Amino acid sequence: MRRMSNPRLSLPLSTLVLLVACNQASSGGEEKAADTKAVAPADSKAPPAPAVAAPAPTGPASVDELLGLVHDGASSYVVFKAPDALLSLAETAASTFEQPLTTLVGATSPDQLSRLTESFALFKHGVADAKDALAKSGTDLARGIVVTSTSLSGDDTVITFSASSADAAKGLLAALKIPDAATTECQATAGRPGYVTCAKDQPTLAAYKPGDGKAARTRLNTALPAVAIDDLALFGYVTDGDVHFGLDKPAGGATLHVSAPPDAKDMVTTLAPGQADLLKFAPAGTGFLWMKLDLDELKKKGLNEVPPPFSATVGAFTGEVLFGGSADPAALQARFGFSDTSSLAPLADLAVAFGGPMIHNKPIPDVPGSKVSFKAENVSFGTDKVKALHLGASGVPQAKALADQLGLSLDAWVFPAEGTLAAVVGADATKVGLVKAAADSEATIAALPPALAASLRAGEVGFVTHVPLDGLQSPALLKLLDGALASLPGYSSSTARSALNVLAPLSSTTMWISEHQNAGVIHFAVQAIGNTTDEEGKAALAAAASPDPAKAFTDLAAKYPSSPRITAYQTRAGQGGAGALVGGSAPALLLAAGGMAAFLRPVIDAGPPVVAEPPVVAEPPAEEKKVEEKKVEEKKTETPKTEAPKTETPKTETPKTETPKTETPKTETPKTDETPKTETPKTGGLKIDSSKVERVPPKRVGRSE
Repeated sequence: MRRMSNPRLSLPLSTLVLLVACNQASSGGEEKAADTKAVAPADSKAPPAPAVAAPAPTGPASVDELLGLVHDGASSYVVFKAPDALLSLAETAASTFEQPLTTLVGATSPDQLSRLTESFALFKHGVADAKDALAKSGTDLARGIVVTSTSLSGDDTVITFSASSADAAKGLLAALKIPDAATTECQATAGRPGYVTCAKDQPTLAAYKPGDGKAARTRLNTALPAVAIDDLALFGYVTDGDVHFGLDKPAGGATLHVSAPPDAKDMVTTLAPGQADLLKFAPAGTGFLWMKLDLDELKKKGLNEVPPPFSATVGAFTGEVLFGGSADPAALQARFGFSDTSSLAPLADLAVAFGGPMIHNKPIPDVPGSKVSFKAENVSFGTDKVKALHLGASGVPQAKALADQLGLSLDAWVFPAEGTLAAVVGADATKVGLVKAAADSEATIAALPPALAASLRAGEVGFVTHVPLDGLQSPALLKLLDGALASLPGYSSSTARSALNVLAPLSSTTMWISEHQNAGVIHFAVQAIGNTTDEEGKAALAAAASPDPAKAFTDLAAKYPSSPRITAYQTRAGQGGAGALVGGSAPALLLAAGGMAAFLRPVIDAGPPVVAEPPVVAEPPAEEKKVEEKKVEEKKTETPKTEAPKTETPKTETPKTETPKTETPKTETPKTDETPKTETPKTGGLKIDSSKVERVPPKRVGRSE
């Protein structure tokens, strides 16, 4: 948002957004004015009745009202509809993170502790001072704040907010210790009773012209379809990238909505929003990446060119894909939706027939005593059995530690089941059949951010990545870290816990893409483990800050067994075991693998490094011409240490005559027949005959065998 960076107004904006929030309109100034009015004598002539000013609106401003304060034709703008909600978010964040940050900094950087403590103190005092100043100025921030540019350059910015008068607005800026407050110009907003507009100078104020709020609302609705615009705490538009955005603050979280920029069009068109049937394979509380691809777009890119017999299999693909984790049993899984899986049944036997001889019963390189298994086996899902391709390994020393610490085995399975082609990694033969679908996906959807849950039920989503963070607070992770890192110099178990405690209030991060009326929107959400609006939410935040969080969350899970956050509570209580770590890590592992692939892509595309040939370019062209003129082939000797550069008569020092040479060719040269006429002297040392082309080393002075 570079266009909104006027130096005189950027600080007022940030201050008003984060430090302000008095929701009480103060009318003290107006009452004083009324009290001090002079009473006209009874016999004096009555003055003409003054024009009655329109009363200033009260109560929260509507979206249309605030958009009506945006400059007509503004290149960029930001509207803070609910500054009090934003302040509440900032105050909650400060109080939540103060203790864990103080503990961590005290343990790792004691010299920075005083600065951190001072920063939190300044924030708290700043909020209190701002509230006091707002009350005195008659500012009602329930009426919102609008920041808008008046030129395409974005350098001329104005800010409009509620105040009892222009002088009161200037007094507020001064009380908030805003730089250049004394020279800032403020005036009543024309046609908008109760609002004052401030800018760096009078010409900027003169250029400001409020626009059509309803027209701006239409543009916002079109850019952010299916987003509850009236519930947003802030929204705006940025010319760079042609992006509209909005932020809402549901209880215990925050969600940012951004209209898909033009350069993301290809990504959006590749997706086909619809029902997320495969989410029934993602247990609540586990991480996953889900998408639904547009089959028509895939066909344009060659999907319909797959030859028989595979064309029938590809034709049954629904476009739905899921990568996720399983907590009980611990495993990673991938699912591809198919309307008919009958054509997938022979895949296991086919793969074994082709790959078995090269893989089955072979050792793993550099792992003595290991053996790889690659065969087809039956897997049971309740009463049903399916043929699965099984890749396993035995004789690996690390296998026991992997099983003990994470509950994973060295097994991978590929099989068709429950309308999908599935790949399951980490579950052995006794557990792979337990990685299956739930009756429905409602429990999984209910634990997601509210805006995402609503869009999934409406079939408006084409892509979701959900990363739970509760596993970072599980006793299993702390045990794993202590076991794996205890021998490292400088490792401290208490410091590791302090670092993890900084993230304790957070429960998950989520990104998704929705499409509605051909408009794509990208959403980012953060959910806290609790909130400050209800008893359960308050209890969850308290449990996260508890000296013994495992016990606190055990009690919380027992008290709220039907909560949509029950799996988060159980994970933090240690009831999910090591499987909770695996179940939540699936999308993170996939994203890490994607990041690594992107990092290595330039290296892969570049191919192997070009090895420069030895300076074989070698023989001076003039010398080669000389040989051609003499019609005598110069045999390249392997012992050129004694050869004279210009004489062409190595070893014998024969004068420069045209007499044929009598020296015997070295035995290292396989060919004895000389065919000078057929040589191409410009090949830089290549000797050509009817059977092959070989590289003959060039002459070099001082070269030894």
